[in-house]
Amino acid sequence: MDTKNTPDSLFLTESSNNQPSCMSRRDFAKKAAGISAVSAFALMSLPQLAFAWMNNEIEGRDDLGDGLKSIIKTYNTIDPYPLKFNEGLVRQHLRSLDFAVRKGVAKEHAEHFVYVLGPVLERHIKPAVAKLGKNIFLWGIFERTGCSYQLYEHINIKEGERTFSCPYKRALEYHNKEVGTYNLKWEDVCANWCSLTWNGFAKVAGVEIKIEPGETCKVSVV
Repeated sequence: MDTKNTPDSLFLTESSNNQPSCMSRRDFAKKAAGISAVSAFALMSLPQLAFAWMNNEIEGRDDLGDGLKSIIKTYNTIDPYPLKFNEGLVRQHLRSLDFAVRKGVAKEHAEHFVYVLGPVLERHIKPAVAKLGKNIFLWGIFERTGCSYQLYEHINIKEGERTFSCPYKRALEYHNKEVGTYNLKWEDVCANWCSLTWNGFAKVAGVEIKIEPGETCKVSVV
């Protein structure tokens, strides 16, 4: 069966008894995006913008084994604390942000990040918002992009709202306690990075958001 061109092609999923079962393309889009059936149908009409990631191409990759080995090695590291898959990305963000805060250019640092990703937002997220509504913005910047799903271990999805555990807290607190070379504090991360970049993305996409930072962070469209 041609899963790329058949409008209602079937996808294999896992049922409650751990056996594979079939789900239609429409139902899969609805479940994955967390949106209404009407919006799911509209999502399917944006194949290049939103649907390409659901086409099972992972099965054809010849580097999947190396990726899985990397995950296993990472989660096998428990000293000085249990590492997670996002460890390298978290530390890179923290190093860059610490430098920007020290130099007094945190605002410019965040603005540059938004500028670099601006064409992607203009090309994909903004048209999706215009067609599907503002709620799709959150899906676009959290579940849809590797910059996000490689950063957050788990994202809780509600209509118009996303919540997730802060990925920066434990790495930063460990470093400040054991190494002590950061000037950066945990409270600085959201104020000088997360809030600035998310609001920057929202401005490009033409939506407004509300951010409630904390150990569990919440981002909502308003």
